[in-house]
Amino acid sequence: MRRNTRRTGDGRTRATGTFRAPARRIGRRHTWLSWGALSLAPLLLGVGGGFLALSACTDGDAPATRPAATASPPPREVLRALRTAAERTRAAGSARVSAVMALDGTVSTETTGVLGWSDGLHGTLAIRYTGGTLTETLREWGADATEARYVDGAYYARMGDAFAARTGGRHWIRHDAARGASAADVSPGGSMDLLLLAPDVREAGRAVVRGVETTRYAGTVRPAELPTRGPAAERAEAVRERLRAAGITEERIEVWVDSAGRLVKRTERSRTAAGVLRSTAHYRDFGARVTARPAPDPADTVDYEALVHGAR
Repeated sequence: MRRNTRRTGDGRTRATGTFRAPARRIGRRHTWLSWGALSLAPLLLGVGGGFLALSACTDGDAPATRPAATASPPPREVLRALRTAAERTRAAGSARVSAVMALDGTVSTETTGVLGWSDGLHGTLAIRYTGGTLTETLREWGADATEARYVDGAYYARMGDAFAARTGGRHWIRHDAARGASAADVSPGGSMDLLLLAPDVREAGRAVVRGVETTRYAGTVRPAELPTRGPAAERAEAVRERLRAAGITEERIEVWVDSAGRLVKRTERSRTAAGVLRSTAHYRDFGARVTARPAPDPADTVDYEALVHGAR
């Protein structure tokens, strides 16, 4: 470390701060790019997202066929159907996931893997970054494709060798899943729970999703409109805090439920401090075997919170 100086008008020099040698710091461009990537991580790792996103129907999905003028069943029936779907989806315990995500030109991803949720969220995902300005940064870190693990209440994302060179040789970022800060986690039950709190929740038609007949439900959740009294108040408060922690001011949710009462597709459109996050995820092979992967070696892991504070 050495002191930076500048020459004053009387010819003397004055100290203006300290400078760390290049080997021990990230350059100015990397500093703000790194901070931008890190600050978006809570959004991208939970998701409503999180890594699971986009908005329109994907290949193999047919549009809703019920006429627009057809009214939704009474709210009580809609809520009963959604509660049943949430219970049956949870009971399945696991599923194979395929998903895409896009955040306002900043980053987009494609994700595949098998997730389990019967005893906490667990499983492994393969994530490929496909576009956006943040993807350029991740490529510099050698992390345009990564492995993600959910283990014992934590989320681990593997970065590349270039990232490790800046973090003392550590390749993995660890996130506390409880602070992972999206409105709904990547398990399908999260979207169902959120939709049940939407004041405008409704049945929105029928559709064929990848060859499966489904019923579609939709609704919008805003933190300011969540109930503060009544039986749902406690659950609503927890959701409100998670939405605010992620900077989400509005969450539009659609889910497609098959005849067995399981969630086979969901889309979410979140207004966030970082932009609009659009998401689509598909679920299939319910009850699929989840391959257990251990948590990475702590010596090869850096904590997300420590990394953020160090980048500021």
